[in-house]
Amino acid sequence: MRRKRKKDGPSHRIFKPRQIRTPKYRARRIIILGTLLITLLFLAKLLLGLFDFERVQVSIALFGNSHYTEGQIYDVLGENLDNIVTDSEAQTAAYLKENMSYIEEAHVSRSFVKRQLTIEITERKPYARVNHILLKHAKSESTLQKVARRKKSNAFFLIDEAGYVLESITPEKYNDMILIIDEGIQVPEIGKQIRTGTTQLGIGILKLARSREPELSKYLKTVDARVSQQIEIDIGNLPMPVWIAADSIERGLHHIGIFVKQKGLLTLQREIQMSKANTFMKTRAGNKENLLPEKYTYLDARYEDTLYLRGESK
Repeated sequence: MRRKRKKDGPSHRIFKPRQIRTPKYRARRIIILGTLLITLLFLAKLLLGLFDFERVQVSIALFGNSHYTEGQIYDVLGENLDNIVTDSEAQTAAYLKENMSYIEEAHVSRSFVKRQLTIEITERKPYARVNHILLKHAKSESTLQKVARRKKSNAFFLIDEAGYVLESITPEKYNDMILIIDEGIQVPEIGKQIRTGTTQLGIGILKLARSREPELSKYLKTVDARVSQQIEIDIGNLPMPVWIAADSIERGLHHIGIFVKQKGLLTLQREIQMSKANTFMKTRAGNKENLLPEKYTYLDARYEDTLYLRGESK
């Protein structure tokens, strides 16, 4: 007796033989991949083309500007046009600051949609001048030891309130600004900050005078802080410099300010005349032990409550 076979459901192949790739199939795949690659390259070129400086709109905003013009900034950017498209905004800003000493801050932003490059520039402001005395080292012919000899080699620079060198200037240029005396074996670089204690102390004195003694600051001419306990300040309406000390700058400036306000020039002239007369009388009397200085050279403001008229005796 033959058994009846039970009808099963639909059958599925477990194994599918590998399809043979014909040359026609391979050629078709190569064409598709090539077309996709060309399309991607075209889109990339189109995207970068948005920042082609011949087409893109460049907007420059200047804040606190008194030195650079837009044309000068364009000229500096023109030297870096090939890289500015691919550089980051921070790299472009750093490039501008390195090549333009007056730039304090540079903010660069790009808009792919508007095809616009925006550059915001904030400039440094001139604050003072620096007279840098170059010290050259030479060897003594007798002892062959290194000694520092001062040469008459002066360089003048314009700086901002942080001590960044804005430009090299002649002694006559900006002569209405205060002059800070400094010295060293290295000449300051344009665009770099002068970090020496002498220059920074001079800047600090000027800031303090302008904030605490604004009337006195109008007459300041020169600050020489190369010797911290013998800081020499030239004041326009006094015939001689004033000495103050680094550990009592505020007090010294205060005393000088009061002296100037109270018509100190007239007082100083009267004291000098009286001292000369007194010296003359003592000389005729033969009393040479207590002779006053023959020539007064500075006004000493390094003491707590008193100003002294000082000079040199023979």
